[in-house]
Amino acid sequence: MSTSVFEQGTLLLGVPAAAALFGWLIGRLIRGGRPRIEVEHPRIAMSAAYLRDAHNNRVSNLTRYRCAFEALYFCLCEVADARGVEMEGRAHPNDEILRVGLTALGASSEDSGNAEKLAKWAADTTPALPDISLRDACRLAVRMYDDTVKLLRSRGFDARKR
Repeated sequence: MSTSVFEQGTLLLGVPAAAALFGWLIGRLIRGGRPRIEVEHPRIAMSAAYLRDAHNNRVSNLTRYRCAFEALYFCLCEVADARGVEMEGRAHPNDEILRVGLTALGASSEDSGNAEKLAKWAADTTPALPDISLRDACRLAVRMYDDTVKLLRSRGFDARKR
């Protein structure tokens, strides 16, 4: 019984592909679907993805700082948009988005100051790291994410209200 080269190639490619698909399906069953808040608010899903990378010590510190900033900024964008701030055509980062988002979330003066430091750093083109520890930047991003999710889930908060 001989098999053709095509059949052997198909088998060699098919087995790893089937194993990968099986692993992905098992992972989906274990993790479950995306949280509803991420489905309803894509910026929150993006923030969550950036948060994962901000905590990934296999990437550079520069990348981790950038991810921490983007995670918190996407949250502030979601809040500012819900508060009626026009999002189109704005520079990134934007002072009004920062101000409105941080105010709506009731951020402390320390958190606001650190968010502003990260925003200034993100807007700058120098290779220097921001004047905040990476640990503090990640913690700030997590707090902004958690506070944004709480706000979006709170009663009486209408994300589509203009």
